[in-house]
Amino acid sequence: MKRLFALIGLLFCYVFSWAQQGEFVLHSINLPAKFGQQIITCLEQDKQGMLWFVTNDGLFRFDGNDVVHLGADTDPKIAHLNIKSLFNDRKNNMWIGAQDGITKLNLHNWTTSEIKAPKHSSPLSLYIRTMTEDKNGMVYAGSQDGRVYKIVRDSMVCIFDMNLAFKDLYDLPNITFLQVVGNGQLWIGSSVGKLVRLDIHPDGTYGKTKFFGLDIFKREQVVMASFNPQGNCIMEVPNFGLYFMNGTTGDIRKIKAPYGNLGTHGQVYMTPLDANRTIIMTNTPGISKEKLFIYDFRSDSFSVQQLHYPGYLDENHIVWLSHTGSKILLSLNDHLLELAPSHSPFSAIMAAPKSLNSIRAIYKQPGGPLLAGSYKDGFVRFDEHTGEKQIVIRRYVYSILPWNKDTVLLSTEGNGLYWYEIGLNKLTQIPITDDNINGKPMGNFLTFLSRYDKKHFLVGTYERLYKVNPYEHRARSVREDQLLKTRVLGILKRPNDYLIATENGILSWQSKTDTIVPFGLTTAEAELPAVPVYGMVAVGQEIWAATGGYGIVIYNEQGQSVDTIGKKEGLAAGIVFTLAATDKYILAGTKNGLSAINKQTHHITNYSTLDQLPANEFNSAAKFQAGNTVYLGTIDGVVRFNTDKLDAYGSEALEGNLYITELTVTDKKGNTVNDYTLPYQSTKGFRIAAGTAYFSIGFGSMKQSMEHLDYYYRLGADQQWISVGANRKVTFIGMPPGHYQLELVARLPDGNWSKTLLNMPIEVAPAFYQTIWFKLLLALLLIGLVWSVIKYREKQAEKERGLRLKIAGDLHDEIGSTLAGMSMQAEMLLSGHQQLQSKYLRSIADNGRAAVQTMGISSGPLTPEMMTASVCTREWNDMAIKYWGILISPLGCKVKVFQKSSTSHKKFGKM
Repeated sequence: MKRLFALIGLLFCYVFSWAQQGEFVLHSINLPAKFGQQIITCLEQDKQGMLWFVTNDGLFRFDGNDVVHLGADTDPKIAHLNIKSLFNDRKNNMWIGAQDGITKLNLHNWTTSEIKAPKHSSPLSLYIRTMTEDKNGMVYAGSQDGRVYKIVRDSMVCIFDMNLAFKDLYDLPNITFLQVVGNGQLWIGSSVGKLVRLDIHPDGTYGKTKFFGLDIFKREQVVMASFNPQGNCIMEVPNFGLYFMNGTTGDIRKIKAPYGNLGTHGQVYMTPLDANRTIIMTNTPGISKEKLFIYDFRSDSFSVQQLHYPGYLDENHIVWLSHTGSKILLSLNDHLLELAPSHSPFSAIMAAPKSLNSIRAIYKQPGGPLLAGSYKDGFVRFDEHTGEKQIVIRRYVYSILPWNKDTVLLSTEGNGLYWYEIGLNKLTQIPITDDNINGKPMGNFLTFLSRYDKKHFLVGTYERLYKVNPYEHRARSVREDQLLKTRVLGILKRPNDYLIATENGILSWQSKTDTIVPFGLTTAEAELPAVPVYGMVAVGQEIWAATGGYGIVIYNEQGQSVDTIGKKEGLAAGIVFTLAATDKYILAGTKNGLSAINKQTHHITNYSTLDQLPANEFNSAAKFQAGNTVYLGTIDGVVRFNTDKLDAYGSEALEGNLYITELTVTDKKGNTVNDYTLPYQSTKGFRIAAGTAYFSIGFGSMKQSMEHLDYYYRLGADQQWISVGANRKVTFIGMPPGHYQLELVARLPDGNWSKTLLNMPIEVAPAFYQTIWFKLLLALLLIGLVWSVIKYREKQAEKERGLRLKIAGDLHDEIGSTLAGMSMQAEMLLSGHQQLQSKYLRSIADNGRAAVQTMGISSGPLTPEMMTASVCTREWNDMAIKYWGILISPLGCKVKVFQKSSTSHKKFGKM
């Protein structure tokens, strides 16, 4: 026990030594809700940054937005029931080691292949605990029974067997880790206190096996080790602590105290930070997960950082720690966290993501604790070095006013006034009865505090302003006739007056004459609706006011508005809650981020949760300054920063952090196909097959800063931006065939647009009847049809012409003979055959009538084909009448000719 306390004491001597390369911060990896109660047993990251993890329900891929499950009933099939290890090789294959063998998942084509085990392998030989890869791409696997395999094509080939090296010495010499170091050293950890090294030759053969370890390690596991490029390592042996080993000489020595004792009373977790540094964490009582140790091989030294976990993780402990390639991840029971180096100048204090911790008041004693009024915890004191938080009293503290070196005044919402002695951690209420108040009762709902003189201070309420003597417990209402029902939000002391920020603008109180006059923006002067003023700050001869709608309004000494800085000028939001002035900047805490305004140029730089602010919304009057170090209260904790570091910091870029995660295609029959290989394809863009009813494109990012952005897309530079929505999927229904360019951007918290995050071509394939060849064929068929119709009409016209000629010939012959007979009879009459006159005339009349009837053969119904012949018949009919008249005109007869519905009378003279 004495040893443990000595260890704890020594460790606390070092906790104030911060990591040389900057602080680390914790980010929560927000998996879907269904994983909230599941423990992740192993995890790996692919080359695109997506996380692959294992729970009791199988293997999953998380893309930052959605989860894909692979198991015994999926395609591809992962039949293993108990997965123990995951490894992603340089070709982006995911190797899955399980209790019953190995499966390789090809991410490029989403297919699996089972790796064949050696014949007559025992179940423990198939129990794969760890895997790695050498520089030639050879994959190695270590088993539960002490064997190391290399994967040749699709088979496991044993290259080392601990049972043969130490025959009958150990019952179960399992392999704890594999790691390839430098130019070709395969290091093997074991459960028998031995480190093993196999030198890998360029031709793929192996050198003589070398063993390292101490006799005291016998039958102890070398659980984990971290190597530098020279083959030196730091390793953890349970119950013995941390050791350093020279990989060349094999010398092993204990890490000097106190760090060497890490792991003697509790498990240690370690993972490489970079080539020469290793991160170490532990659950050891008295040290706990809040300490982050970094060992540097180059200097053989440690540095320590204090980590701050959200309150809801206080009782959780570390399950594993892993550097997956681009992320350092740790699991705390059923919570997954990322441990990320912070390049941001902003530090979050007392943030509680699961239950927001709104901070309304801040004060820091020089060299002492940070005091804060929290809506979640009440009045607290916080140690910035250790992260320890102490709740002094559960009261809603609205304002903290330093009174002397060790004492502050507190105003609360509902409990009146308090003295707080910091050194003694002692609270004393300041009772002020109604009898000791000159004016209306003050009540207990108090707002802003401001020093008046050595014995008095001003305190605002929800209805008026009071001047208070805390020593005599007396108060006086300040011009309650003019301040009635006026909520005081801030007070700024000037040489000749006090400016009072209220919900309806600013008032000026001249204490010597006890008069109150409007100052600055009022309804009457500005002809604009009055808005709340949440705070003020003096900048030279000007007064800058934080307003609830107009941004920052700048006044001269007389209260005339000389300038406005709002959203259109680049401010993060039009609602500003707090202002702070430093040597170079005016800092504006708004409803949508922090704006740093250069005093000289008025150039504005905006910061948000992308830059590791705990929240984007700030609270009014919650600020404290110590030189250029600023503390601002937000709706979730305090943000601390030094303005000297703002110039060197660039707001975090977003480009290149999004990827297409899946393509879902549904055809017109309702069949759906999901393609998860798009992130792993070398070609940019994709092709949608013909016959697709609709398709969806999912996208994601493992970058936490991009989790809550609003995304927009369009399909061409001439198109409007369309909101994606919360599910990070874009769905297209009935897309016409063609080529499109999908662009994706995000709207940042300050309202500005990001650069293009995705720019990808999409081709929608046409159906056969939409292709150009089909359209050309259709055009040719149409031309052929028109040509056929024309030819058919020409042929029909030729037939009609032949029919006309035939009819004309027949009529000519028949009528010609009739007319010839009539002509002969007429000649006989003219020759004097008077006795036969009546007979000849009757014959001529009959023959004429017959000729006319012959001409009228078309008097029946006519078809279109006979129309031309009908016309021909009418022409012959007219000609017959003409000749008939010639024949009988010498006789002076009147002839009546009938032709369908028309009647024609001809009068002929005598011959």
